[in-house]
Amino acid sequence: TMSSVPLYRRASSSSRQLAAIGLALAALALVGVCTVGTSRPAGLQAAVRPSARTAGAVRCPTSSHVGAVARMPFAANTMRTATAVRAEAQTSILREPEIRVDSPLKIEAVLFDLDGTLLDFEGGSHDALNKVLEPYNSTGKAKLTWEMHGTIVGRRASEWSSEILEQCGITPDVLAPEKYVEMYLEKMPEYYPSMPLMPGALNLVKSLKAAGYKVAVASSSEKISIEKKLKFHPELLQLMDIVQPGDDPDIKAGKPAPDIFLAAAKKLGVKPENCLVFEDSPFGLMGAKAGNMACVAIPDGRMPIADSSRFGTADFLLNSMEEFKMDYIEKI
Repeated sequence: TMSSVPLYRRASSSSRQLAAIGLALAALALVGVCTVGTSRPAGLQAAVRPSARTAGAVRCPTSSHVGAVARMPFAANTMRTATAVRAEAQTSILREPEIRVDSPLKIEAVLFDLDGTLLDFEGGSHDALNKVLEPYNSTGKAKLTWEMHGTIVGRRASEWSSEILEQCGITPDVLAPEKYVEMYLEKMPEYYPSMPLMPGALNLVKSLKAAGYKVAVASSSEKISIEKKLKFHPELLQLMDIVQPGDDPDIKAGKPAPDIFLAAAKKLGVKPENCLVFEDSPFGLMGAKAGNMACVAIPDGRMPIADSSRFGTADFLLNSMEEFKMDYIEKI
C-alpha cells in the first residue's frame, strides 16, 4: 500500500526559512490553530524548500511537476525509517534526503558513475595527485586543495591536468600536463586494493538486478583504469551489463557533456529518458540532465562543491546509496 504522506525538501537558506515562518503565522491568524502532523516521527517532519527545478524548467522525464514543493508517495515503512547520516559531520551536507519527484520514476536502466559514486575513490586520488606534485613544491604553492579537487571530479584527465598545474604555479616546461597525468596514473594503482565500495553500493546494484533493471558503469576514466579498479570488486563487476569508459571512440566530449551516458544507453538498447543516473559531481549531474535522464546526486561532503545548491536539478539528493529506496522507481 502506497502512502500519500510527502517528504519535503529542506530549507536551503535563512530567507526561505523566514518566508515559511511568515506563511505559517499567517495561517495561524486565519484558522486560530496550527495543525502539526502526527503521523510521522519528529525527525521526518517536513521543511519546505522552493523547487530548484523551477529555474530552467528542468523536469523529470516522467513527471510534469515544476512546483514549489516536490512530493513522493512512499511505502509506510519507508517513511518511518530514520535517515542515515554520515558518521562525521564534516562529510555530510544533508540531514535528510531530498526527494524531488511526485511519483515513482518509470525506469528501464540505471547508470552509475564509478569514482566517488560506486567506489570511494577521491581520498586516494587526492593523495596521489599531491604526491606527484611534491617534487615541484619548492614554492609551497604546488598543493591540490579539496576546493581545487572539487572542480575536476567527473572530468577527463586531459581536461583538468593543465588547470591544476596552472593553479599550482607549475609551467608546462617544468611539468607537462600529459606527464602529470602519466605520473598520477602510475601512482594510483597503489591505492586500488584498499579502496572500498561506497556505502550501500553493492546491495543497491544487487536489488536493481533482481528487480530486472539493466545496470551499467558510465565513467570518465579510461577503460584500463576502470578494469584495474574493479578487479578488486569482482562481485560488483559481474553484475554490470556493460562498462562504458571515457576513452571510447564514440565519446567526443567528457562530462558535463552527455556523451558517456548516451553511449551507455545506446549499448543497453534503452532510451535516454528511461535511464536513471547516479552521480557525485555537478559535472556528472549536468551531463545526465543534458542527456534527458533523471539523476540521483550523492555529493562528497569533503569538497566545498558539495553544497546542495550545486545540485539543484537533481531528482534525488542523498547522503549515500543506503538512502535510496526501490519504491522511488518502477520498472518499464
